[in-house]
Amino acid sequence: SRAVGGCAEPCRPQSQECMALLGLDTAQKRGIFAGYVLLWVSSHLLVYSSRRAGAPPYNPASVVLLTEAVKLALALSLYFAYDAGAPTTTGGGCAKLAEHVSLAPELPLKYIMPALLYCGYNNLVYANLAVFDPGTYNVLLQLRLVLTGLLYQALFARRLNRNQWLALVAITLGCVVKEADKLSAGGGKGPLRASLGAWMLLLVQMLCSVLAGLYNELLL
Repeated sequence: SRAVGGCAEPCRPQSQECMALLGLDTAQKRGIFAGYVLLWVSSHLLVYSSRRAGAPPYNPASVVLLTEAVKLALALSLYFAYDAGAPTTTGGGCAKLAEHVSLAPELPLKYIMPALLYCGYNNLVYANLAVFDPGTYNVLLQLRLVLTGLLYQALFARRLNRNQWLALVAITLGCVVKEADKLSAGGGKGPLRASLGAWMLLLVQMLCSVLAGLYNELLL
């Protein structure tokens, strides 16, 4: 414990302080965060395995379409469960949804552009994981944070502070250090010796994510 103002206050473990700093101050939030990370990593491993030679062929666009349909079903289910309220004489959850949409009919139209960008991003996951292994892919994809910082400063005319620039430099150096040994791996056949087209697709994927995020920031 530690004394604060003459009173003894129990010290919180450092791990709890870090969790609170991230906003993960409850067991439910920590569970959701851990589940998200697990699903994110597992999905990339599964996609990479499915794109290797010998795996059953399938259409990646169909997988993306089914994934988005599941997301829509979950979103509607949560809306009807928590936001639609109890059914009234004027109609149930669908009528309430139509009422909410009618209050701001231009809002769905504004989100068409980020939706298309995220659709392109999700399709490029399959194309890029056919070239890069999951570790290399996820490390290189973190460079989108650098692009986000640069474009955010340029488009919104807001200067990043020193700590934010240091964070971007640290991310860049971390990516370079992590993947430096692969530049000469495999006699010129390492994961970083991909074709120019593969690198361009990875850059397009990063730009889709960055521009969609910035567009959402603009809408907010």
